[in-house]
Amino acid sequence: MLVGVQLQHRVTPMSLTLLAPSPEPAISASPSLTREQKRQIRETFAVIEPASDLVARLFYMKSVDLDPSLGKLFKSPSRAQRRKFMAAMKFAVLSLDRLQSLQPILKLLGTRQREAGVKPSHYDAFQSAWVWTLEQSLQPRFPREAKEAWSSLLSEMTRTAS
Repeated sequence: MLVGVQLQHRVTPMSLTLLAPSPEPAISASPSLTREQKRQIRETFAVIEPASDLVARLFYMKSVDLDPSLGKLFKSPSRAQRRKFMAAMKFAVLSLDRLQSLQPILKLLGTRQREAGVKPSHYDAFQSAWVWTLEQSLQPRFPREAKEAWSSLLSEMTRTAS
């Protein structure tokens, strides 16, 4: 549990217009996230964000624990790598109202990850590790609904990146 970390401010959605919506179909064929799921994601991320370096360390540790082959890719994630990971997660959270705009970014990220040795099977470990990290970090402040919301978001992102 992240001791002493409390939600200090209200998270408001930001509209990012970095990329025009892709002419391709939405990020997935499944229904988009509900307003309540987006709220759950935003609120839980706001709680962990002040401890982002610790959260990223837990994520990488659990990823390798779930799939030891990831140890070759990560070895010891640097502070810069942990910051980039948390910045990417924050970008996803800020883009919840425009998930379509993430599609080109996720496809590029998936290509780069494949070139670095990430396999489609690794995405399962990443998703499980992130949800586990949230569960450990937030404990009772991570209700089933938040877990389902994050799982839905990560599944959509994984389908696009892999």
